[in-house]
Amino acid sequence: MIHIRKLNGVIEPFDESKIRRSLINAGASHDMAHEILGKLRKSLYDGISTKEVFRFVFQELRRYTPTLAERFDLKNAILRMGPAGFAFEEYVAHILQSKGYTTQTDQYIRGTYITHEIDVVAEKSGEKIMVECKHHIQPWNGCHIQTALYVWARFLEVKKNFTQPMLVTNTVFSESIIRYARGIGLRLMGWKYPKGDSLEENIERYKLYPVTLLRRIEPDTLALLLEHKIVLLKTLAQLSQPELAQILQLPLSKVKVISEEAQELCGINEIPI
Repeated sequence: MIHIRKLNGVIEPFDESKIRRSLINAGASHDMAHEILGKLRKSLYDGISTKEVFRFVFQELRRYTPTLAERFDLKNAILRMGPAGFAFEEYVAHILQSKGYTTQTDQYIRGTYITHEIDVVAEKSGEKIMVECKHHIQPWNGCHIQTALYVWARFLEVKKNFTQPMLVTNTVFSESIIRYARGIGLRLMGWKYPKGDSLEENIERYKLYPVTLLRRIEPDTLALLLEHKIVLLKTLAQLSQPELAQILQLPLSKVKVISEEAQELCGINEIPI
């Protein structure tokens, strides 16, 4: 049996089905996924790292079409939203809007004793959710129990204004957080959790691909997009090139490259699976 070494150092049996699902979610056909996995099997060795596996699959996918490879890179794209966290909050707000909520970001709510800055306030059909967003730039930095305790303590301070608290992260939750959240009624949304309503499942369901998937863009230009709260590829793709040039203060020739890549990535869901 082949074992794989994760980024956090944990060794576990290699599960080919996870790679297959990621390829299909990226838009690869079943035949394409089968062919790539066949090549991957020949390169596997006991103790191989997840980073090596990702690099191999990413490069093979690019041989078919670069846009599929970018979609396969979704998790890393979310990590690239940056250390400040405000872009991830805006991104989470878009996800909740797609689920039927009206949202507001960076709201100051007076609690029993002090005023709290709430990342996202989401309302729908009598629900009013206090959403705390935790963005990590390293994939192995999952949320720990202290984060859940902090969120619950804040909720107790402002609960007269809300019906439920929620914690959203771009990485994984510890088992202690999951047990604690179930016990107190704290909603969770993270990478691979909960099944059917996880972060990546909602991204795929509503086609909410982030602008950080873009490869043909300078880091400073990407940061400017995020500062203007342009976090979705479809938002960027809908802007005219003159509008985008004004926002980014770039010549039309450079804006054209960015705009065309965004449109190409947005259209990837039309590839038959």
